[in-house]
Amino acid sequence: MKIKSFQIISLLSTVLLISIIILPDVTTAAGIQFYKIDVDIDENNKAIVNLVITFKEPEKHLSFDVIGRVENFEATSNAGPIECNVEVSGISYIDCNMSLTEYRKEVEIKFETMDFVRMLDNKLYFSADLSPSTEIDGVSATCKLPLGFLLVGENITSSILSYPLNASAHIVGGRILVVWKLSNIEADEKLKFEILYEQVKTPPWFQLRIRHFVLFGTVFAVVLGFVLIRYARKSEKLVLSVLDEHERMIMEIITREGEIKQRKIVQLTNLSKAKVSRVVKSLAERGLIEVERIGRTNRIRLSKKKFEI
Repeated sequence: MKIKSFQIISLLSTVLLISIIILPDVTTAAGIQFYKIDVDIDENNKAIVNLVITFKEPEKHLSFDVIGRVENFEATSNAGPIECNVEVSGISYIDCNMSLTEYRKEVEIKFETMDFVRMLDNKLYFSADLSPSTEIDGVSATCKLPLGFLLVGENITSSILSYPLNASAHIVGGRILVVWKLSNIEADEKLKFEILYEQVKTPPWFQLRIRHFVLFGTVFAVVLGFVLIRYARKSEKLVLSVLDEHERMIMEIITREGEIKQRKIVQLTNLSKAKVSRVVKSLAERGLIEVERIGRTNRIRLSKKKFEI
């Protein structure tokens, strides 16, 4: 009986030892205290990205994906060097091992990519998904446009066609700087930034010498007024073109019906209730639709402010 008990204990010890050896070392992310994102776009549409991440706890591992091909990748921390493996294709996979400490939990990542900016209806469309897939207490994000480019919106510093919608803009050194301030980001929440911008169209006579420019001062004022008015127009076509397949399909239904209940959208699209709810929430956050709670469903209509002529 004693021999049998000893054998059982020995077997359990062996199993425990094997499990310790073969089980992967998984570090549960405690979350990010502060996430700072700075993107500088040059005249060739290259995005120069600088990320500073301050963790809540001294994490040992960091992995994330970048939609696009990254180059000139660098990673450092205030606790010492970081070893990173970067696999570049249509999506760049980044995997880093760190040696952070209780008092040194800040990581800085730099890279460049040509895939954050593309042409869209003669406009430039900036889109960057920089989601770390963990909870974040606070986010500060900026995007600096090249010299000679303006945002698509009612004016330079407000009503910007952007996502998230709370963007503000400032002129710094003659360049437009778009700023987002966010807080309490959930682990499954996408941290994606989008803006539309375009190059300033300069009339040919603008490059004449200053004495000729004075003679055409009145004409210049008229042309400038026309340009500013043109910037005030918001295009429904531009808005719809940046949506994904399901968002576009639901927007087309809402546009056609004028006003519709959410459960009818479920019937018309054959999508799940959960999927329709997520898409409706995304469209409402972008300010494209208005949602009114009616009993157990929602009544949905186009946003008058977003699509006013």
